[in-house]
Amino acid sequence: MKKTKSSVYHDRIAETYESDYDSPYWRLYDEITWRNMKKYLPRKRGAAILDVGAGTGHWSIALAKLGFKVTCSDLSKKMLDVARRNAAKEGLGPLIGFVQADITDLRFFGNGAFDMVVAQGDPVGFCDDPGKAVRELSRVAKKGAHVCISIDGFYSTLTDLIAEKRYKKIEQFLETESTEFHSSFPARHFTIDRLPRLLRQGGLETVSIIGKPVFAFGMNQDEIEKLLSDRRLFERVLELEERYNSEPSIIGMSRHIEIVGRKT
Repeated sequence: MKKTKSSVYHDRIAETYESDYDSPYWRLYDEITWRNMKKYLPRKRGAAILDVGAGTGHWSIALAKLGFKVTCSDLSKKMLDVARRNAAKEGLGPLIGFVQADITDLRFFGNGAFDMVVAQGDPVGFCDDPGKAVRELSRVAKKGAHVCISIDGFYSTLTDLIAEKRYKKIEQFLETESTEFHSSFPARHFTIDRLPRLLRQGGLETVSIIGKPVFAFGMNQDEIEKLLSDRRLFERVLELEERYNSEPSIIGMSRHIEIVGRKT
């Protein structure tokens, strides 16, 4: 498989990836993600779920533990190597399939092969063609199946650029709607009005949109981590997130946006 800037970067960080996201903020993010995703899981035990851009297998393992037949797919071979090890540690190795694939080219999978498709962790924004990626996610989903996509928000990134006084980058960002992720590859950012159009063009009807999290803007990372390290405050913030993270007036300012579509 042809290497891309994204696959080279993720190969390089595969062994340390999980430790980089082990913090109160990312635990809050994961809990919000999981509680929302569970609303759309197939009802049939043993249903087939494709986890695209699965990285080290975090969500693949969680889904396999519920009895689903999971395929863990990623562009990075080394990420998949870590995912295999993690699944083996959980005794789930035989229950999860592992396939190296580009989100814009899922030819390994047939039309309508999955009862649900998950693309967490921004693979749609990290690829060369988000529209093509969504069309592929839709193609491999069964009619009526849910497709769950997580992607970086536009306005929170713009706010960060303003706060960092990166004025030259702002003009470039407004024109391209993309940044350089860790100076390694382009990452595209989306508004909540653009995302439904992207899904519709791929044959998906929007079911829900949430922010993840919606109360992070206005605080720097150190402030967020300090706040969420208190377990009682963590639970309170999580409760508020669940209550308000689908409020249209604040979703757009979220650092991440999760959109769920249904195959029409």
